[in-house]
Amino acid sequence: MFYTIITIALCAVGALTFIPQLKGAMERYSIGINFFLTLIATLVGVFIAISITNYEAQQKEKQDVIKLLRSAMSSIDTCHDYSEKLIDYFNKLPKHDDARPDFFSKNPPPYPEYLDTFLMQNLVSKNLSGTSLNQLNENLINLKRSRTFNAPLYLTVLDNTFKLLQLEVSYQQGHLNEVQLEAQINDLDTVLTNSPLLD
Repeated sequence: MFYTIITIALCAVGALTFIPQLKGAMERYSIGINFFLTLIATLVGVFIAISITNYEAQQKEKQDVIKLLRSAMSSIDTCHDYSEKLIDYFNKLPKHDDARPDFFSKNPPPYPEYLDTFLMQNLVSKNLSGTSLNQLNENLINLKRSRTFNAPLYLTVLDNTFKLLQLEVSYQQGHLNEVQLEAQINDLDTVLTNSPLLD
């Protein structure tokens, strides 16, 4: 934006040379004016090149963040599938089986370790929306806490985290604006907060 304003200002100054009332002054100072116009043209070209480079760098960063988000989603999906099978196995155990009381402490559902690495990356913390970043940190804490004592809740938080990352991908791709993203994340949070598994 800054470069655009400077470019427009320089073009406006250069346009002064076309005003007929200034024709006499232009002829007297033609060497200086030609130098000044050449300087303006050079600066305009440089500012446009910088703007294009910055735009391309931002787009590349967005694409890189989307790739990382999809990798995180894949990690969560794998953990979710395994955790579902583990819970199904637990539910099939006889009610009085000796393994039931401490089943999940001995066989905890897998934790998506990639999420910790994902959040530590500078590219992610710089480009993720603030709402998603806050909610993702909350979900990670809930995942760590619920993992060994409430596997169904753990599964629900995994599902919520997956949906959160999907929303962030839509935001990064420009399908959602910040207000829409925040509203949908609040809806996700409400669903999780009102979950009967929290009782």
